[in-house]
Amino acid sequence: MTEHPIALVERHILDRAHRAVEHVLARLDVAAEMAGTMGGPELSGLVRDLLDSVDATLLPHMAWEEQVCFPETDRLAGTPWATRILYLQHAQIRRRLADLRADRVALHDEPGARRAAHLRGQLYGLHAILGSHLEQEEHALLTVLVTAPGGADS
Repeated sequence: MTEHPIALVERHILDRAHRAVEHVLARLDVAAEMAGTMGGPELSGLVRDLLDSVDATLLPHMAWEEQVCFPETDRLAGTPWATRILYLQHAQIRRRLADLRADRVALHDEPGARRAAHLRGQLYGLHAILGSHLEQEEHALLTVLVTAPGGADS
């Protein structure tokens, strides 16, 4: 079986990008665990560093998927619905990130245990959504890239 050049390139880029995003997942997990043990300023700094990492890795990855990978997957699948749920999940991830940014700012006004617990829940929630999304992407995108007409099995 010879892979179609487009599918091979997309698959390689997707694999590399997802490995980078897995580092964000690991940082989310660590930040969520530490959120219950840190004071407000320390926790704010930890979340700021995490968000900087998200801005440098995850957001550009999502933009690439939406501009290049998803449209190509939809084209190969012959339907605009092949990636619809993935677009919706990206919107959900962006909303969670906006909430996390707002919670980080609110931490300065209300640095207590209650705010830290809420932030911890936000971090675990983002971790769960992002982890699930990556699994769904890998299954949906790679299936289409490999099996669709013009994909790897062609």
